[in-house]
Amino acid sequence: MEKDKKTKTELLPVKVTKLINWIKKKVRTAGKKGVIFGLSGGLDSAVLAVLCKRAFPDNTTALILPCESIENDLIDAMQITNKYHIDYQQFDLTPLYRQIISITNTQNFNNKMAKANIKPRLRMIMLYYFASIHDYLVVGASNKSEISIGYFTKYGDGGVDILPLGNIVKSEIFEIARFLEIPENIISKPPSAGLWENQTDEQEMGFSYEQLDTFLKYGTLKNKNIERVILAMNRLSTHKRKRPPAPEI
Repeated sequence: MEKDKKTKTELLPVKVTKLINWIKKKVRTAGKKGVIFGLSGGLDSAVLAVLCKRAFPDNTTALILPCESIENDLIDAMQITNKYHIDYQQFDLTPLYRQIISITNTQNFNNKMAKANIKPRLRMIMLYYFASIHDYLVVGASNKSEISIGYFTKYGDGGVDILPLGNIVKSEIFEIARFLEIPENIISKPPSAGLWENQTDEQEMGFSYEQLDTFLKYGTLKNKNIERVILAMNRLSTHKRKRPPAPEI
């Protein structure tokens, strides 16, 4: 067991190098000059930020886009920009978000998710605006675990050009984060999309990332109820992972 653990650790530098080279290749193939991404203060975006900075030291930009966001997340995002010397711009989208809610007359509607999904879609607009200005690719931070069950907003955080972490499960993100020396306070805080106060990924999903990753790796779980939920979420979110269908005429 110890031997397997050591081998896994030794493979991390190789995996990280492959990810960095993959980012470089995709940007150059697209004929772009660099990369831009949203930096939330969470683990995935922190890992992505460091990978992007290593791929394009002089052509990497982070956008910090709070929208009724938690103050600690902003502090954590700034911690990443300072530690790794990442260029960034910050824009508070809260007034714009509240104006949209106001003009649509949905203040009293109870669909919390419909309102929350406006936030990542506003961020997507900002990212592509600045990507166009700088001739950059928009890079997303979604991982394989999230993508498999559709735990992302269609045309929000799912609206990106490339997904370097898209084939890496959440448990592996933690390993890469420690290898990259991401601050422990960011690694240890509960994963959250930050859509509303006290929201956490695992609470909303109804199961842990450990359970989800186990299912993705081995195709089965001891808890068959959770297994059925995962399969249902995967099936119902298929449309998020595919291009919009068009009829053959």
